[in-house]
Amino acid sequence: MAPDGMMVHNLPTMDFSPLPPVPRPRPWLTVLFAAVLTLLAGLPLGIFPLARASFAPAAPPDGHISLAALREATLDVPPWPADNVQGPSGSLRFHDGAVPVDPHPVADGRPPYGDAVLILSVTYGDVDHDGADETIVLFGCMIEGGSKQLVAYDRDRAGHIVSLGQVVATTGQIRDLRTDGAKVGPDGVVTAVVGDYQRCCADRTPQIWQTRGYALRDGRFTQVSGERQLPLNPHVTQMQVSAGQLVLGAPRGGYRTGTLDVTVSHVRGAHPSRVTILFYAPEGLERAGNKWPSVKAQADSFSVTEAAPAVGGNVTYRFAFRRKAAVTGGEMTIDLATVPWMSQAVPWSSAVTVPIRTGK
Repeated sequence: MAPDGMMVHNLPTMDFSPLPPVPRPRPWLTVLFAAVLTLLAGLPLGIFPLARASFAPAAPPDGHISLAALREATLDVPPWPADNVQGPSGSLRFHDGAVPVDPHPVADGRPPYGDAVLILSVTYGDVDHDGADETIVLFGCMIEGGSKQLVAYDRDRAGHIVSLGQVVATTGQIRDLRTDGAKVGPDGVVTAVVGDYQRCCADRTPQIWQTRGYALRDGRFTQVSGERQLPLNPHVTQMQVSAGQLVLGAPRGGYRTGTLDVTVSHVRGAHPSRVTILFYAPEGLERAGNKWPSVKAQADSFSVTEAAPAVGGNVTYRFAFRRKAAVTGGEMTIDLATVPWMSQAVPWSSAVTVPIRTGK
């Protein structure tokens, strides 16, 4: 007991030694940590030790198609020119370098159909600037001469042969393409040797040739070099003859008589001074009246020579015929020749077949 009567309890002993100090915040450390995170987020992935794929550019398709492969291939052939020999187009299956053509009757004055589409020659070069060669094929649709066209081919990624389009064809002034004339330069320009006339068989008509260049622009070939017009060839012309039907009227004196209008046109090329019209008449058909010009008779035909139409013009001549009234039907062929002699750039336009009808 404590003095003065106070009671003293036994209390637990308390430790009042000083506490450890509380760490003070460091603002600069927070700022530094945030800056490091921002920097790392902006760095390219390649600085980290992670696997990274590498992609090499794919090689361009190999468009160098051998002649042997072409001769047995299915090729997309563009349409043939409307003013030249006709043939099939589109997807054509070649065998031994040819596609046979079925016979097609055509109207007078229209281009005939060829006997076959042929691969005539082939050359190679990089026409689309992809670093690999493409294949340039010269096709012909032939029948004693015929249409020709240069076409470019490539392969797609799957290895299929695909067409890049027609380079040049025999149309308009261009009537021939030299078989060995196509070349591809280092600039991708396809040069072709074009001619104003196409020979056939033993023909020795002088020809005029030009070298022209064609380049692939915006998906099609366009001329980029060489002359654009062929000069006048004094040995070549384009004349045209046309005629309607010969209608023989009502019988009179045992004969039927009628007249035929024959129109001759100068289309282009050299201009002749005169034209000779040849008539291959069926047996029994005779000249009638006294207005015929001087006539020259041959074994199977007869002919007259008249002044030629003006340059780029036409003239119509009228001829009278008669035949015994009992004879009906038949036809007559008319051919055209020039004086002096010139070769026809478009030979099928210088002949016409005239049906003979009986009127009342």
